[in-house]
Amino acid sequence: MRLLMLVFVLTLILSCKESEIEISKPEEPAQNETAEYTVTFTFNWNNTDFPVDYPSNPHFSSLVGWVHQKDNTFFDAGKIATDGIKSMAEVGGTATLVEELQALIDQKKGLKTYVGSGVGSGLGSGVGNISLDVTISNEFPAVSFATMLAPSPDWYIAAVNVVLTDDDGSFIETKTIHGGVYDAGTDNGTTFTAANSFSNPRENIRIITQAPLGDGNGVKSSICSVAFAKK
Repeated sequence: MRLLMLVFVLTLILSCKESEIEISKPEEPAQNETAEYTVTFTFNWNNTDFPVDYPSNPHFSSLVGWVHQKDNTFFDAGKIATDGIKSMAEVGGTATLVEELQALIDQKKGLKTYVGSGVGSGLGSGVGNISLDVTISNEFPAVSFATMLAPSPDWYIAAVNVVLTDDDGSFIETKTIHGGVYDAGTDNGTTFTAANSFSNPRENIRIITQAPLGDGNGVKSSICSVAFAKK
């Protein structure tokens, strides 16, 4: 009888210890989930809504940008344009800009860079769509993309710091914003086909409000909308 009682007590003690061990196990870390989106810039830069000096060859360059942390202001007004932004805004170049964005990614501020792929991945008129697919994550839930507006001295359209998660961190299904119209502050020209007149020193990037694109208060939002659709 005493032996049976001893076995029972030992079994009970071991059972309690196993329960304690099970309870004290650390939780598995939450996985960094990802989601894929199609980003579509829809342009309506037409000579009816924008008649002042409307150029004969309106067009846009390939989209270029990156996926990054929230609250990043790269491309935004109030900053001095980098060499990469200058190249993109003036001639539609992407190589230097991608190098700059990759440097920020190497500092753990972003996830990946993107450039429109293939010949003619820009838009050869003022009206139409250009798009690409991107992947975001919980850690890097925001995107910024830009495209040169041409012909122009140094003007571009951009979607800056668009966050694609809700307050609880879940991925949103769709989102649409108006593309911002910016002067990069790297050229003093004020007309679509003005001769090169480089700003020295460079001025802050600013939102365009004046002619020929604006009416003194701003540029009509119909010039560009940007849609994000979860795949």
